[in-house]
Order: sequence, then C-alpha cells, then structure tokens
Amino acid sequence: MALGLTLTFAVMRFPNFAYAEYITVGAYTALLVSMRLANLPIILIASFAVAALVAWLTHRAVFRPLAQLKLSMYTLILASFAVGLILRYLIFLFVDANGLFDKRIQIPLQVFLRTPVMVITNIFVWSVPTVLLLVILLSLVLNRTSLGRQMRALADNEILARVMGIRVARVHDLTWLIVGGLAGVGGAFWGMYTSLNPLMGWITILSVFAASILGGMTSFSGTIIGAYIVALSENFVMQWLNFQFGLDFTFKAAVPFVIIILVLLLRPQGLTQFLNRT
Repeated sequence: MALGLTLTFAVMRFPNFAYAEYITVGAYTALLVSMRLANLPIILIASFAVAALVAWLTHRAVFRPLAQLKLSMYTLILASFAVGLILRYLIFLFVDANGLFDKRIQIPLQVFLRTPVMVITNIFVWSVPTVLLLVILLSLVLNRTSLGRQMRALADNEILARVMGIRVARVHDLTWLIVGGLAGVGGAFWGMYTSLNPLMGWITILSVFAASILGGMTSFSGTIIGAYIVALSENFVMQWLNFQFGLDFTFKAAVPFVIIILVLLLRPQGLTQFLNRT
C-alpha cells in the first residue's frame, strides 16, 4: 500500500490523504470480483483498474483544477481530506445498500507451510513476489523509460519541464493511474487478511505514511524496508510492551505516530542516504 504513496511523494510532491479511499476501493473491488470468480490474478487486475480509474477521476475533477489555480500545497492537502471524506461516504452508501459490511474476500486460504512460529499461506506466496515485482517495475519505469525521465523532470522543476516540451498533463494522468492502481492492489491483499469495512483504508493510512516516510518518501526499496520495520514494530514491540508493562494492545495505533515523529526529528531523509551508499 505504501508504494503508491511513495510514488505520489516522488513525482507529485504532494501527500494525498484521499489515498486511503483508493485502498478501500481496491479492497471492495476485490470482494465483488471474488464473489463471482475466485481467481487471484483477475482479482488483482480488477482492483488495480478500478482504483486507478477512481484516482484519475479525482485528479481530473479536483486536484488538476486546483493545481491550475496555483494554490499552495496546504490547500491541496485540505482538498485531499475533502475528497477522501466524499469517497468514504459514497463507499458507505454502496456497502450499506448491498449488505457488504464485514465481508471477506472469497479466496480459499491454503496453508503451504506451518511451523511453531510461522504460517505461510497462498496469500503470502502471492503478496511478497507481487510486491517485489512492482518495486522492480516501478524502478525500471522511473529510471529506464521516457515516462520515468519525464516524471523525474517534472518533480524537479515543473516550469523547466514545460519549457522542454514535456506534456505535463499526460505525465500527471499516467502517474495518478499508477498511484491508484498500486493502492488498489494493496487494498486487495489487505482485504484477504481481514474483514472489509469502509474505514479500512483510513485506519491503515497512518501506517502507510510511516512506512513511506521511514523509507525516505522517494525510495521504493526504502519503502519496503520501512514497511517491514513498521509492521514488526506494531506487532513485536507492542507484545513486548504488553508483556513487560501490561500496556494494552489498543495503543498499537500509536506506534506509527511515534515512528513518524522520531524519523522527522532524528533522520528526516529516512533510509534514503543509507540505501544510496549501499
């Protein structure tokens, strides 16, 4: 889920809080497709496509017109909150009308390996290679293709990019499609582990931001490492605090807050410099 947010930071220089709802859209798309066809590749493709379309529509309807008015980034952040609220309650209306609260994506769970400390399922076997493949593809797109060079040029200096003849509107459109698609795939995988509700994207967005910030906000490999650090912190650290001090697991949601604050205070560049050296 954090990969799309990192791409937003890298190209658009814009923290989009409506990203949470793109995740939810992807999850519910996966649910609807799985109710008719329990085929994981088709489910992932559908989630990518629908969430990409929603992201592109919000860009065209809201963010692009606001950007053309040369408004500040703070205005865009507030607008992203508003877009997120609109999408969230549209999803609430759809879910309520169709009785889709607390449903699970209809993928048969298969256990490939069970040990005292680990259980590897078919979802794990699909999710980890898919993420690694997406990281490789995103890195190749940004570093080895014309579109990637245009994205980086646009991120560095939009005015100069326009002078050079880069079709800025086209680059923005394609970036939003990719960003939404990545959120959709992340939401589909997340929905296979938990029951769905219209707040699922909003509940996870803080952890997503923490992973991206820890990774340096522009590094895909750093985002993956940051995601593992956040996940392990949310689970093992909370278990240790509960065992040592009796701290309730309801405080788990505070872990991403702590990570974001510590990174911004102690190492605002995240893992980027370390990864560049290695």
